[in-house]
Amino acid sequence: AQGDQATFATLLTSAIALQYTPVSSAHLFMATGFMGPVMLLAGAVALFIAIRRWLELRAGRLAPAELERTLDAAVHAGQLDQGLERAVASHTLLGELVAAGLYLRKAGLDEMLANVERAATKESLRLGNRVAHLARLGGVALLIGVLGTITGLMNQLFVIAQLKAPVPGDFTRGFGESLASTALGLMVALFCFVAFFWFDSRLTQRVPAVREIAEEMMRDAAERTHDSARAPGSAR
Repeated sequence: AQGDQATFATLLTSAIALQYTPVSSAHLFMATGFMGPVMLLAGAVALFIAIRRWLELRAGRLAPAELERTLDAAVHAGQLDQGLERAVASHTLLGELVAAGLYLRKAGLDEMLANVERAATKESLRLGNRVAHLARLGGVALLIGVLGTITGLMNQLFVIAQLKAPVPGDFTRGFGESLASTALGLMVALFCFVAFFWFDSRLTQRVPAVREIAEEMMRDAAERTHDSARAPGSAR
């Protein structure tokens, strides 16, 4: 009896192994229909945006060391007009903040620092909005994946309804293929959200650091302006 049970268990295991056919990734991708290429396009766009944001939020791009040295030297030398021109022409975050402060150099240190803070807030919102494109794209990709699954399930139910004697395999196979669209959408959305949170963290850290550099230059520029106003030649 034990030998018969062992033989039966072996035959059952063999039958299950023969009936199970691993599904390839290519088959699952083809099962997504037109949603698959849309997901691939969304993933490529997300990768492109992530690379752009990485290049844009580098420390060397926000506040180049050479620009910092040039502006610091111009401020120390009292050449504020030349420093303003150099800051505007740089098209960087540091340049924007320094230029905002130097525009009000005649109004005093308080107004200079206030304008630097306003410019930092403006640039932070602008850069943050560009980073948020990743989160928006991730949400769209997830919704497209869910839409692909729903339409796939609807098609499978219509097909099963036409079968005379459907078996459980007809349901499970169709449902599994339909879920591939959601899985692909989740992959794209996961990449988008991880990249978004990482870039948002970098932005939160680096904008205040650049603002501190600009504020220190404004204090130095205010001292130079005050010294020039007290000079004998200025008094005349």
